[in-house]
Amino acid sequence: MEYKRRFIFTAYAFSFMIAFAVTGTMFSTALPRIIEDYHLSLAQAGLFSVFTSMGNIGAMILTGLLGDRYRKSILMGAMFIGISISLALIGSMPPFAALLCFLVILGIFTSSLNLIVTAYVSDLYGEHRAKYINLVHMFFGIGSLLGPLYPMALEKLGFHWRYSYLFLAAVVLLAGLSYFLIMAKIKEPALAIEADRKDIPKENQPSQKLSSLLRNKGMLALCIMSFLYMGGHQNTFSTWFQTFLQTENPARYTAEFTSVCMTIYWIGMVISRTISASVSEKISPRSFILFGSLGGVGILTMGMLFQTPIIWVGTVFILGLCTGAIYPLTFAISCAWFPHASAKVSSVVGIFTSVGGMVCGWLVGRIANAISFYLAMFIPWISLAVVFLIVWRCFPKETVGK
Repeated sequence: MEYKRRFIFTAYAFSFMIAFAVTGTMFSTALPRIIEDYHLSLAQAGLFSVFTSMGNIGAMILTGLLGDRYRKSILMGAMFIGISISLALIGSMPPFAALLCFLVILGIFTSSLNLIVTAYVSDLYGEHRAKYINLVHMFFGIGSLLGPLYPMALEKLGFHWRYSYLFLAAVVLLAGLSYFLIMAKIKEPALAIEADRKDIPKENQPSQKLSSLLRNKGMLALCIMSFLYMGGHQNTFSTWFQTFLQTENPARYTAEFTSVCMTIYWIGMVISRTISASVSEKISPRSFILFGSLGGVGILTMGMLFQTPIIWVGTVFILGLCTGAIYPLTFAISCAWFPHASAKVSSVVGIFTSVGGMVCGWLVGRIANAISFYLAMFIPWISLAVVFLIVWRCFPKETVGK
C-alpha cells in the first residue's frame, strides 16, 4: 500500500512537471506572434524575460520561507492551481503592461512549483534522490517536446496564440482539482528523509542561514554555475532561438521549422536526463556537467559558424544531449548537501538562476536591437563556456551522485 501511495504522488509530481514545461516552452513559439500583435521592438520583447525572472525571484523567496515549514505535497498542488489562473489571465490578451504583470505572477507559480516538486521528490526518495530528480526533469523534458509544437498545431487549426494559454489553463485546473480529490482519499506516503533525520549533521539542518550557505565554496560555485547555465544559456537559448532564426532569414527558417528544432532540442534533453538518471550512482554529477558543458560549447560553435538548416537540426539535438542533465543535477547536489533544508537550498540556487535569466534575457534583447541578433546569440555560448571553467576549476571533486 505504501508503494502504491508513493507511486500515485510521484505520478502527479511528474505530470505537474509536464504541464509546467509546456507552459514555459510554448512561449518561444508564441513569441513572434506576441511581438507582432503588440507591435513590440526586440528591446521591448526582452522585457518578457526580465518580468518572468522577477516572478521567479519572488518564487525563490516564497519557497525559501514556506517550503520547509509546510507540507510540500499541499504546496505543489496549490501552485499548480495558481498556474491555471495565471495562464487564463495571459490568454485574455490584456494590455502590454498588464501582460508583463501577469508574467510575474506566472513566474511565481511556475518556479515555486518547480522547486517544491524537486524538493518533495528529494524528501520522498532520500539517498536515491539523484535518480528521481533526474526523472522529474526528464518528464519536464517530455513536456518541453510538446511545448513548441502545441501553439503551432493550434495555429494551423485557426486558433489565435492566446487560445494556447486558455486551453492549457482549463487542463491544468482539472488536473489540480483531481490531485486534491486524491489527497482527500489517500494518505500521503512517508518521506524517506524523515527516517534519516538522526544521521543528518547539525550544520546541515534547516536552520542553515543564507550567509552560511553562500560561504560554502561548493555551494557558491553551484549558484554561479546556475546563474550562467540556466540564466545565460538554457533559458536564453530556449526563449530567443526561434525568434533569432526567423528574424535572420524568415524565408529559410519558417515558424514550423524552428518549432521542430526546439522539439528536437528537447528530445536531446530528455535523453540526457534519462541517461543521467540511469548512471547517477556510477558517474559523479561533476563529471557529467564537466563533459556535457564542454561538448555543448563545441557543438554550439559549429551551429553559430555554419548556420544551415541541417546543421542547426544536428546542433540543437546534440546540444540538448550534452547539456540536458546539468540543471537537475544542480538540485540533486544541493539537496544531497543539505537534505533537511531541500526547499531552502533549492531556492538559493533558483534565485541565482532567475537573476541570470533576467540579466541575460534582457541583454540579448538590447544587443539584438542595438547591434546584431547574431552577436546577441553568443551569450548562451559564452555562458556555457564559463560553466565549464567554473566546474573544472572550482567544483569539489568529491561530489558523488547520491
